[in-house]
Amino acid sequence: MNRTNDSVESRLLIKVSSMYYDQNYNQQQIADRLHLSRPKVSRLLKQARDSGIVQIKVVSSSTSHIELENELEQKFGLQEAVILDIDSSSGFVLKKQLGIAAADYLHRTVSENDIIGVTWGTTLQMMIDSLIPLSTEGVHIVQSLGGVGPPEAKAHSTDISRRLSQLLNSKLTLLPAPGIVGSSDAKKILLSDRQVRNALDLFSNINTLYVGLGAIETNPVLEPGSLEISSSLYSEIINSEAVGDIALRFFDIHGNPIISKLEELTIGITIEEIKKVDTVVAIAGGPEKIKVIKGALSGKLIDVLITDQLTAETLLNT
Repeated sequence: MNRTNDSVESRLLIKVSSMYYDQNYNQQQIADRLHLSRPKVSRLLKQARDSGIVQIKVVSSSTSHIELENELEQKFGLQEAVILDIDSSSGFVLKKQLGIAAADYLHRTVSENDIIGVTWGTTLQMMIDSLIPLSTEGVHIVQSLGGVGPPEAKAHSTDISRRLSQLLNSKLTLLPAPGIVGSSDAKKILLSDRQVRNALDLFSNINTLYVGLGAIETNPVLEPGSLEISSSLYSEIINSEAVGDIALRFFDIHGNPIISKLEELTIGITIEEIKKVDTVVAIAGGPEKIKVIKGALSGKLIDVLITDQLTAETLLNT
């Protein structure tokens, strides 16, 4: 499925129209929920009427899932759900299409003086790969998790942060530390570093955070032979009630944090800090991600979910 500007614009017209005419949101509420200006909402509503999308009722295309998005938003209290129609069993295709949708969302919602946090992972990498360069004013990118995996990897948090900053022509603050350290003493030394401290101190100012959701079964940190954690830490996580993680902060099916030794050795944004961010955007889909998405939704850890139709339907029926 190829992205076109027309299809992205069409979805936004349908979304705004449905919220205004079917769900009785006023224009300011729509602007706040979708991170748009009120004049932009007004123009979109007029465009929807002029184009025939709005007649007596909202008319959506066969590939949109506005009703499904509305159900997901209402059930889990989301600011917005973005649901894709992906006809493929390929994990790569799924991640690529989710990355494209996330890039479109970022392009639509980024605002002047935003402080944007990013973590790591292949889905975020796909978002960066799909993002069209955009000149912004006062935007600041903050690396929100220390490095995990080979530094040369495109899914590495440093590379994602740097590339996003370049694409948005924005300020950048990197977190010059590993995501997982070998000991409490090593962490204490790193936390005393001025540059590390500078990045950590910015976490409380982040207003939008982009994250992937890592399932226990597919998290590369937990793969056999991974050099990121010791065998004892691996056993502790695997034998816990964890269903997955956000930024290496593991939680159960209810969204409750898993208390483990790994928590003490991780350098990055915490669950408590994540909950204080205005808008946490999670990009995840596929059957192996159902439990971790459900946990994140149940724990109110995310505000925007970008996912696929089958995943959304499963979440509504569990």
